[in-house]
Amino acid sequence: MSGRWLRYFEALAGQAEDKTLSERLSALQGSYNILVVAEMWCPDCHRNLPAIRAVARSAPHVSLGLITREDAGNEFSAFFGIDKIHIPFAAVLNSNFELLGKFIERPRNANDAQGNMTDRYRKGEMLLDTTREIAAVLFRAEEAAAHCRRQNS
Repeated sequence: MSGRWLRYFEALAGQAEDKTLSERLSALQGSYNILVVAEMWCPDCHRNLPAIRAVARSAPHVSLGLITREDAGNEFSAFFGIDKIHIPFAAVLNSNFELLGKFIERPRNANDAQGNMTDRYRKGEMLLDTTREIAAVLFRAEEAAAHCRRQNS
């Protein structure tokens, strides 16, 4: 895939925006990091990076970092307890860089019952699913932090 496809999925990500989700993301209080392992040649990266970037843009306290699979290397694999880095691999981390959750390759519902990629995903019609999966990790972290604050007050 070329830059033309990346621009295509960027445009789709803008069209797939969920106003309520964006408002919730903009209200996040904690600081978070999303570290993504990606490659420019990867079709799944072309599809999902615009959606992941949209999450970071909507949330003022979320930083986004991108590295290649080669740069991630063995240390990355060991840290996250994985044998192979499937891309995109998005690690959602708190401000202390502790893992809160991860998104690997494509949304959970992007494959059919037989494990094949759906046409909806292939066409870029599931970008909002990517956004929701990443955002859900952030929302769970916010809820846990709020619960801890209530317990301590």
